[in-house]
Amino acid sequence: LPSVLTGEFSTTSLKLGCLRSTVLCPRTMMSNAMKTTARSVRRSVCVRAEMAGTRGAKFTSWAPGFPRPAHLDGSLPGDFGFDPLGLGKDPKALEYYASSELQHGRWAMLAVTGMAVPEMLTGMGAIDRPIWAEAAQDTDFWSWTTTGTLFVIQILAMHWAEGNRKADFETQGLSANYPGGRFDPLGYAKRSDLETLKVKEVMNGRLAMLATLGCYCQYGATKVGPVANLAAHVADPWHNLVTTNKFAVPFI
Repeated sequence: LPSVLTGEFSTTSLKLGCLRSTVLCPRTMMSNAMKTTARSVRRSVCVRAEMAGTRGAKFTSWAPGFPRPAHLDGSLPGDFGFDPLGLGKDPKALEYYASSELQHGRWAMLAVTGMAVPEMLTGMGAIDRPIWAEAAQDTDFWSWTTTGTLFVIQILAMHWAEGNRKADFETQGLSANYPGGRFDPLGYAKRSDLETLKVKEVMNGRLAMLATLGCYCQYGATKVGPVANLAAHVADPWHNLVTTNKFAVPFI
């Protein structure tokens, strides 16, 4: 009996000692909490780093439940594994599509700026210009030249620029689209975060392409510029939106 009691007492004492060391010792609790928090912070920092991208997006797929295609390994800037038609299975074609997307995105960012900024400055009274869709009808502004002359100049200039871009792509690949060659006045090629900037650029370019399409559609539906559309929506968001426009939703 004494041995049994001694054994029970020893076991009970051991349990109470463990309980006291974990419950009654705030230093232990604080240490454990700090370790857990540090692990959580490290995980969140890693997730944010992957979202920013160093050599492209590191997500397994562009949407949960959709498998990433084998030919999209995340090495391209802004690669979220989106290729439902399999257009990029040919590596050379994939690189060309990525180059073309980047170029179109840059043009779209310039286009959205040209659509919105003059309208904003006109509204502020700094300049007096028509909205982007009606700028070509301003005969006073274009009196120094003719439409035919502008067309020929643009054909020649774009042919030279696109010809050089294609030649550079054939010799340098996708790297020809980024700073580090003949044109790098701001020295971006020397920045340590260049790979992250590549991801940001292509994502902003994609957004700008959608915005440009939206400006086209908005003018067709409302006959006003994007800044006026935004101001009208902000002033009365429940009555100035796509569902109340009979051009956009004709059956309403």
